[in-house]
Amino acid sequence: MTIRGISRRAGVDHKKAHSIIFPTAAFLGGSGLTKEEVIGAFSSIYDQAVRTLHSRKMEYVGYTFLYQKIVALWVRDKQFLDESGKPRNLSLRGRSSFSTLVRLVQPKASPKVALSVLVRCGNVRRIGKERYALVRSFFRTDGPKSVAFEPNARFLSDVGTTLGNILRNHSPSGFPIPFWRKVEASNLSASMAKRFSLFARERTLMFLEELDDWLEAHGNKSKNRKVGRRVGIGVFSIISDPEMNDP
Repeated sequence: MTIRGISRRAGVDHKKAHSIIFPTAAFLGGSGLTKEEVIGAFSSIYDQAVRTLHSRKMEYVGYTFLYQKIVALWVRDKQFLDESGKPRNLSLRGRSSFSTLVRLVQPKASPKVALSVLVRCGNVRRIGKERYALVRSFFRTDGPKSVAFEPNARFLSDVGTTLGNILRNHSPSGFPIPFWRKVEASNLSASMAKRFSLFARERTLMFLEELDDWLEAHGNKSKNRKVGRRVGIGVFSIISDPEMNDP
């Protein structure tokens, strides 16, 4: 079946759409549903999903990695930290400013555009005339009225690709077997769940910083993307009511 009418602007092509849909179709088919039942369920859910966009629109933010690196550098680079080691409030322009930060990550990027995205997504808050505070140590991908399209689409694509490779018992030549792991509990109170979320964020940031340092140290500096492979680790939180079959 051919997928048509996919927006190139959004960075979704046939390959990415396939990676997102394939594991879902495989698991639904494995559950015993017929093809007609799966298509009917998808059609119904698609209509519901489109209706939710009236309250929170999809916003195209472009190059996702740019915003992740801006936040990471703001948290870690000494020139953007205060005496206690916390991220300083930055002016838009000047020495060791937000513009300096952005151009260290990507010289051709627009500081104003990057700042606008980070403010709308709730990562940065304006605190005075052209002064801004970092309020989240992770790049948050949604705001009160919008959801950033590209990072969430990439997340779905990465999860789908990993599951698809597991289902096919396949990994690219020379790569280790793909994997995913999780830890969870179903007996935490609301207050303890909040404490766990804060603890997990803190520990995850430390873990990811260590991995980022390793990747930076061992990465190929060539600008030719064909000479390297994309590897990484993605972390997401689990928040839901206990399922009926939970122990």
